[in-house]
Amino acid sequence: MFNPLTHHQSANFDEQINQLAQLISKSHHTIALTGAGISVASGIPDLEQLSGGTTGSLSSESYLEAHPDDFYRQFHQLFIDPIFNVGPTAAHKVLAQLEHHQLLDGVITTNVDYLHERAGSHNTANIWSSLNINHCVQCGRIYPLEILRDPVPHCPNCGGIISPDPIFRNIATVPAERERADSWTNAADLVLVTGANGYYDHVENRSTLVDINPAQTEFDDRATLVIRATADKTFAALAGKLNLPITAVTE
Repeated sequence: MFNPLTHHQSANFDEQINQLAQLISKSHHTIALTGAGISVASGIPDLEQLSGGTTGSLSSESYLEAHPDDFYRQFHQLFIDPIFNVGPTAAHKVLAQLEHHQLLDGVITTNVDYLHERAGSHNTANIWSSLNINHCVQCGRIYPLEILRDPVPHCPNCGGIISPDPIFRNIATVPAERERADSWTNAADLVLVTGANGYYDHVENRSTLVDINPAQTEFDDRATLVIRATADKTFAALAGKLNLPITAVTE
């Protein structure tokens, strides 16, 4: 009978992937919780690793309005270029495939890069909003991600500067998305934590928790299974075990 291991040292990687596949197959309500670590392979840095000056200027709408050229130069380098030039990682794509095959209820993410949706995920809770919502600071019209391709995006209607929603909201959580995330975690019997370090940690104690991260996190002590590997390595191996393609879902 299957008995999940409580310590990652007790099994090799192949055995852990077998355990993960069995947990997913037996679960009735699986959700994923993702953080910055899942997008690093796309070239998007973990903002905790950036200097305070960089993160400060990129979280300030007043800086955006006063220095739009410099703001968007940094913003393109850190976010927009990786999103469009590299795109979703293998992990993003496999999570979308899991949802497509009704093995995953949804993804809760603290990321704003919209890569889950670009990989084909439909059920996402973007608790800090996403770059698919962008405001004209002058007339208030809202535009999708594509407008951020412009070197310094302006509103086609009035010419006002465009502010990405996370900046517009001053990197604040979105109450409706947080409520949605909480409802999923309340119902989940399996939670896959990937590249997350605890910004969102509302996970019911009765839920089985899998922590996928090369480094130690605060989720380790609560996890039934800890996989010390990157998200891409883990989900690529899982896709092979479950016979899922590692491609974006297109419908």
